[in-house]
Amino acid sequence: MSKQSILRVAVSGAMLGLVGCNGTLEREEAVAPVSREADVRTNAPFSPARNRTLDDALLQVEADVPGFGGMYYDEKGRLVVRMVHTAPASAALAAERAITSVFGKEKVPAEGMVMEPATRTFAQLKALQERITPDVLSQAGVVLTDVDEKTNRVAIGIERAAARPGIEKAIDRLGVARDAFDIVEVGPVLPANVQGAWRPITGGIQIETPGKYCTLGFAALQGGTLGFVTNSHCTQTQGGVEYTPAYQAVYPDHAGTEISDPYYSSGGSCPAGRICRYSDSAFFSTSTTVNPLVAMTPGAFNLGISSWLNVPGKVLYPSQGQVVHKTGRTSGTTSGTIEWACATVNSGGGAHTYFCNYIATSPQQNGAGGDSGSPVYILSGNNAWLTGLMWGAGSNPWHFAFAPLGSVQNELGIVPYCQGFVGC
Repeated sequence: MSKQSILRVAVSGAMLGLVGCNGTLEREEAVAPVSREADVRTNAPFSPARNRTLDDALLQVEADVPGFGGMYYDEKGRLVVRMVHTAPASAALAAERAITSVFGKEKVPAEGMVMEPATRTFAQLKALQERITPDVLSQAGVVLTDVDEKTNRVAIGIERAAARPGIEKAIDRLGVARDAFDIVEVGPVLPANVQGAWRPITGGIQIETPGKYCTLGFAALQGGTLGFVTNSHCTQTQGGVEYTPAYQAVYPDHAGTEISDPYYSSGGSCPAGRICRYSDSAFFSTSTTVNPLVAMTPGAFNLGISSWLNVPGKVLYPSQGQVVHKTGRTSGTTSGTIEWACATVNSGGGAHTYFCNYIATSPQQNGAGGDSGSPVYILSGNNAWLTGLMWGAGSNPWHFAFAPLGSVQNELGIVPYCQGFVGC
């Protein structure tokens, strides 16, 4: 498949054009027939009850292994399991059995599993996080709350040091143990704002919606309807369906129409003055052919496509310490290590808050404006195991924020369109 015309857009003084392609796409004829009759789930209301998160799965492990304090991957690729008041020799086997039962045997890597002591169980930390989140996350300058399994504490992320005194007062006012919390500067997470044309369309390439440039996340199926997923904030109205058109790469080349975008909700566990969901996501029914691939570039801000990654499957909820990649129309293919897993995260660009979202950090810039909707995946050879949808980026340190694939699936009622032209 030959290259199409290339669009170059100036953002912050930098030319962010997509330059060249060294790979080819499968022929359009190879796409298996899929009905595009709309199985429409328009304006589905936000419902916390129907969303199973990483933290729910970890609580399930603790139910089987009392004293379980969480888990993460270390720099050697090992799965580190934290335990309270349990001898490692007696706990290791039980913990491994419970983890594989809940997550699957692939959760324990070839590098092995090691045990570390913990002060508090995961359930204790989760209860503390839930207790403080409505008060803390409603304050200006607060970015996230998270059960940090590396430190065995609850982390409170703030934009800058000036927010610290107010958070300390809130903790004292709530009467919770001060030594259970870490207040850390993470910088704001700002929504990525909104370059070549490709057919069939795939994940990681530019789309245009009215007034915005974003990134196509990944191909998906909603019932019998074939389409793709990108961010809700890339639509004409964030939350709620107004049938926003999407073009690839630019108008007038129509690629799809928004048909699912749940409303945001307030009250309950949503912080005061904010509106909440589990993911910044929307589903578009497609008007063109789609391939279950993700574009990959040679690296950050090198936008030539070096290969097309197969999508063999998915990881619904990755874990702290894992390395994830994303491909976006502005910064290309970059990566980060998951620093905050299943955190409650405020968007710095408005009143939106996301339950059980993730932040991946890097020493180098790994996100930029226009990357909104980028597919987030675990890279293995020439395979991209889908694991999330990027919605924001920031600095100090460099990071990008994403919703886990499990939350996107639950809210939109979709499954990824994977290798073999099937839902997975």
